[in-house]
Amino acid sequence: MNHFGEQLRMLRENRKMSVNQLAMYSGVSAAGISRIENGKRGVPKPLTIKKLAHALKVPYEDLMLIAGHIEQEKVHEMKPKYESILKIYQTAIQNELDHLPLFDGDQWETLTTQDINQLNQYFLTLMNQKKTNK
Repeated sequence: MNHFGEQLRMLRENRKMSVNQLAMYSGVSAAGISRIENGKRGVPKPLTIKKLAHALKVPYEDLMLIAGHIEQEKVHEMKPKYESILKIYQTAIQNELDHLPLFDGDQWETLTTQDINQLNQYFLTLMNQKKTNK
């Protein structure tokens, strides 16, 4: 099995997804996913990786790095804002909350600037209450 296939299987299983579910969400055939995971197919093209990353809700750059399509140095160039978002998402995964609509990027596309500002204000209120309670 190739390294990318192993990582893909691990990500899929961590999300508690079957091959068929990943195929449905990504638009990549179940047979193709199975061949990648079993090492019977080489590293997929960037477009396929992008589809898989979106379906698995993982950063495209991370899968591209695992696939060997980009180098570590290039990933670091993109990270300052991304690192904090990644920490938030990792916390959600650790607490088994990554299924919440809050972590679905497609949901955010429907929000207005005012909606996002209200969410931010609510978040700040929660954080201030938490600090007060300590």
